[in-house]
Amino acid sequence: MTIQQVALSDKEKELVQEVQTKLGFKSIEETLEYLAKQRIQELLAKLAGQELKSHRHHF
Repeated sequence: MTIQQVALSDKEKELVQEVQTKLGFKSIEETLEYLAKQRIQELLAKLAGQELKSHRHHF
């Protein structure tokens, strides 16, 4: 997997560390990977929903 550097503000880093603590991740990197995957899943679900709506047939 490609390593991507992410610049975080102090507030963003604080929030990521809070998530890390609550979910029990060992590193900020692991936490960011989890958050990114969650967001991607949300976007894919939204996209799939839009796709279903656009292909509905009304009889």
